[in-house]
Amino acid sequence: MSRKIPFTLVDVFTSRPFGGNQLAVFTDAATLSASEMQELAHEMNFSESTFVMAAESARAARRVRIFTPRREIPMAGHPTVGATWVLASRGEIALESANVDATLQLGIGLVTVTIASAGGKPDFVWMAHREPEFGAKRRDRGRVAKALGISAADIRDDLPMQSVSTGNPFIFVPLRALDALAKCAPNEASLAALFKAGEQSSYFYMFVANESGEFSARSRMFAPQDGVPEDPATGSAAAPFGAYAATYGLIKPAPSASFLIQQGVEMGRPSEIRVEVVRKNSGAFAIRIGGRCAIVGEGAMFL
Repeated sequence: MSRKIPFTLVDVFTSRPFGGNQLAVFTDAATLSASEMQELAHEMNFSESTFVMAAESARAARRVRIFTPRREIPMAGHPTVGATWVLASRGEIALESANVDATLQLGIGLVTVTIASAGGKPDFVWMAHREPEFGAKRRDRGRVAKALGISAADIRDDLPMQSVSTGNPFIFVPLRALDALAKCAPNEASLAALFKAGEQSSYFYMFVANESGEFSARSRMFAPQDGVPEDPATGSAAAPFGAYAATYGLIKPAPSASFLIQQGVEMGRPSEIRVEVVRKNSGAFAIRIGGRCAIVGEGAMFL
């Protein structure tokens, strides 16, 4: 006899249905094996699917496992924000005040989320990130540009191409103009060729900074090695981008700075991610990212 595995569909980092980043939240995944979760994520074929179960820590409200169509990953932004929104909408995270903190258990450990509510329903979700880790700078502008389908002249030379991570590593590629951003094309073989054999590959995050007036950015993110040619909203990149922007003078987080990232425009799924960066007395960054969601459907898969 087949099992019915319920799920909720939610669009993340958007306030309207059918924008943002699609997410399937399997709300009762306790009976699923890891291989079954992977099969369901592959069948859904979203950039990620989440699987919710009882937490192993008394400090956490729920454990959340995150799968791309090809593999499990330790953390991601839009799955965490979207799963939180669904849990709060179902009453599994009680909205007892206008702002409620909760803890989720992810692959990287315990993560704090904050739900702002209105009328007993979630209105905005923040996700705190751990301190960023800066990796190597890339100096092969020509090779990177060719792999992305643009010219080396399209990449700014006053900012570095550099890997930064708060759980997943992203290589940030600063572009000069929106037409260059529009020309970028994901190609798995070309991007994979940028890494040596046995070297851990990173996701590529291209951005154009708007530095006139209030700072903001437009971005795209390619992860073809995970079966995700392009992602319409990447919360796990937004936080390290906040650290990158603060480090290289695009924003001034003293004592704090907040800005908006627009992503997914070229895909027809516009997304908005809010980033908040605070420089602590130690000099380290405290970063959180957030946005709204729209629940668009529910159903069940059969196993």
